Formats: sequence, structure tokens, C-alpha cells
Amino acid sequence: MALIQFSCVATGPFILFRETAERIFKEIGEPFFEEGAFSEEDLPGVLQRLDAAAETDRRKEAEYEAERERRMREGTWEEELNMKEREREEEEKRRYREDSIRLYQRIVPLQEMIRRAIKHEKPVMWRKL
Repeated sequence: MALIQFSCVATGPFILFRETAERIFKEIGEPFFEEGAFSEEDLPGVLQRLDAAAETDRRKEAEYEAERERRMREGTWEEELNMKEREREEEEKRRYREDSIRLYQRIVPLQEMIRRAIKHEKPVMWRKL
């Protein structure tokens, strides 16, 4: 698995798996290259799209949880037990998959880096390690 390092003179660097970086770029509508930079002028728009992607992901998670709760309340006791067992099995599988950490959680370091870069008027760069 390739790694991508994000850096900015206003902050310390951080590293993401390439697949995670690609997913983030896809969500904000940016093409992904193994090396690149966001200029200081571009950062407010990038941050706005990151914030929107995070909010969308949070909303999806909340909708999933609300639907799960609705199914639990409307089902029989036996259906509830079966559902809980399936969820336990899924949770065990999910523990070792990337999806176990939501997108909105994964983009926090980039959001914070961009906020500081905006404050100090510095670009954000990335490169393959």
C-alpha cells in the first residue's frame, strides 16, 4: 500500500494511505495526483468542500442508525435477536476494514491543516512516500 504525505509549513505533516487520499479527493471533486499542492487561494474552497463531504457522511451515518433503530422497534423479539447477531458478525468483519472509520473522521487532519494554512497564508502540499 502506497502512502501519501501531506505537509504545510504552518503545521506538522501527516500520512494517509493512497486509497484514503484518493477517496477524499473524489468526494471533494478534485483529481488525485501522487504529488501536488493546493495554493493558498484554493484552500477556502477546498475546506468548504471537505466540510460539506464530512457533513454528508455524518448525515448518512445518522440515517443508517435511525433506520436500524426503526427496524429494531418494529420487529419481533426474535427478529431483534437475529438482527443483533448479524450486527455482531458484521462488526467483527468491519473491525479490520477501512470502512470501520468513517470518512468524516479520516478528513479531520486535512481539515485542520487547511485551517492553519489559511490562517498563515501557506499552501498545502502532498507527495507519495
